[in-house]
Amino acid sequence: MNLFQSASIALAFGLSMPAFAQTVSTPIYSLLRPLVEIDANGNDICGVDAITAVIINKKLETYNFQFYVAASTLMGHVNAGAPTTPPDNAKQAGAQKKLPRPTGFWIKKKDDAEVLRMRNIEASSKPGQLHGTADLVPATRQLWNLINGEETQLSIEYPNQRSQNTIQFSEKLSDEDYDAMLACMKKLTVSVHRVHEANKTR
Repeated sequence: MNLFQSASIALAFGLSMPAFAQTVSTPIYSLLRPLVEIDANGNDICGVDAITAVIINKKLETYNFQFYVAASTLMGHVNAGAPTTPPDNAKQAGAQKKLPRPTGFWIKKKDDAEVLRMRNIEASSKPGQLHGTADLVPATRQLWNLINGEETQLSIEYPNQRSQNTIQFSEKLSDEDYDAMLACMKKLTVSVHRVHEANKTR
């Protein structure tokens, strides 16, 4: 029996079929900060550390995600989930909904068809968060969108989730933080080239 036949039978008997609802939420609070790590060989990590707080079904949900690219792995990375302690600005909106460890993460520029879905999902070192990876080039493209304050959509997925909650936001870095990210990305390019060339000679 195919899906069309199943749907026809369900309708004939007045049965309702489960639907995967989607909601788009705009944060009541968001903060974007540079994430920079330097090793002995130069800039290894460039990325952003973000917190967003949204109201979904009249409940406060606060999320933290670190999205970055690393020269040492030649990959994009994300740590994402609910923070252990929500920011004071978000606490004013009500009690934080308790969430399990997430199972998936995707991100994209609002008007782009291309969605970057993280893979190799595993538990992060941070309680209640996941860690995932993505190819370097598309991850770098998405990172530039965040750095430049582009309207961005993302979703942190949870087990047994009956609806997909998409967070849509645009957060500008301060001039100082923006300049720091530009400098980091420039140095990271050099580090990526160095690691890539070293890998070719192995």
